[in-house]
Amino acid sequence: MKPNFEKTGSKISFTDHYGDYKTFMEISRDPIYRTILSAFEDLKTKDLAFVNVTANVENTVFESELSFTKSNLDILSEVLNPYFENIEEYETCAKVMKLLSELQNH
Repeated sequence: MKPNFEKTGSKISFTDHYGDYKTFMEISRDPIYRTILSAFEDLKTKDLAFVNVTANVENTVFESELSFTKSNLDILSEVLNPYFENIEEYETCAKVMKLLSELQNH
């Protein structure tokens, strides 16, 4: 099942209603991770990047603001890269690792 969502910059809003958080994360992981990757791209020119996630889970509006700095680079190698490797998106893996290298050396 593909999630229905609207994305504007670093804000991603899911329009479906989810019965529980496990289902929400299983269905929405991909667009959330891609939005996080975009936020890390912003760290090339900024010291702080944000991702805002909104969804209706268990009949409650869930809102979360995630913030990232260069001290969070392990997310690229330990969370995002393994995810994209697992779904065999090797071009995205290469993008993640290139970004990691750029941010480490910047």
